[in-house]
Amino acid sequence: MPDLDARRPGRRLLLAGVGAVLLAPVSGCGIRLEDDAPRVPLVPTRPPLAGEAALVALTRDCLHLAGLAEALATPLGRDLATLHRRQHTVLRTTLVARRVPAADLDATASPTGSATPTGTATPTTAPTPGPTVPPASSLGAAEAEAAAGASRFSAVDADLLAPLAALHAQRWAAARLLTGSAPARPVAAGPPDGAGTDALVAAADTATYLAEVGTARSTGARRRRAEATLAALRDLRADLRSGEDPPQVALGHPLPFPVRTAADVDRLFLESLTSLRATLGGGLAGLVAADPVTGLVAGTCWLGVVEVEAHRWGAPLAPFPGLT
Repeated sequence: MPDLDARRPGRRLLLAGVGAVLLAPVSGCGIRLEDDAPRVPLVPTRPPLAGEAALVALTRDCLHLAGLAEALATPLGRDLATLHRRQHTVLRTTLVARRVPAADLDATASPTGSATPTGTATPTTAPTPGPTVPPASSLGAAEAEAAAGASRFSAVDADLLAPLAALHAQRWAAARLLTGSAPARPVAAGPPDGAGTDALVAAADTATYLAEVGTARSTGARRRRAEATLAALRDLRADLRSGEDPPQVALGHPLPFPVRTAADVDRLFLESLTSLRATLGGGLAGLVAADPVTGLVAGTCWLGVVEVEAHRWGAPLAPFPGLT
């Protein structure tokens, strides 16, 4: 006959008590679910992502760059601020989905790249004022430094490499537009061995030929802009061919439409450059798969060059150029 004594705890109550004891270390015994905490039976641990510290710093840095861009109070500054905030959203969402603590991602980034937990009190003593740095120079230097460090992310998960190359291409393009100079490139020109760049070379050949047509049919300031773009594309072709002297661009590439007016020239450059940008974006996966370090650097520079030239002819800047 079952014991009906109401004072004796039932089986479900006992099980609930055991569960409470197992979870109690989180609050009662000082055991933390941190990455460096000792392994405790029945307490889940989270192995850090490959390159997690660099990814977290990059996510915070997007907001820092957005703030610098907003300070420009120019159309380019506003565009860059929007791009960096979009990058922050994409990176944060991706990392939270991979169980990176939101508190780490939401710490405030300082101009030097270190982080301060949100809510930390600020000093009461004002810092000594230093020399005034023009906002464009400050942002341009920060964008250039970030672009030059793309290879630091070579150890992250393989599926993140192509988007990170595209993000750093945006940084490269921003630095070029802000400062007038290309960011430093830490490795020699040329694609990684085994990257399979035939499609990229063919696309660059076509874009170069169309740029030659557009240049020949331009005058005045438009011609000078066309000549600058043509020079950039020729350098890109040489880079894609590992620095070898490329053959003369083959004749016979069909024009996508008749090119008779200045508006036709503008359209020709815009469409050919955005097509080349998409092809390079599609080739990023092959570049980084062949060699993450060289692929990140090459993809950043090549896509950054095309992003700059496409923007000069009216294409909006993109947070991840060449990727949809």
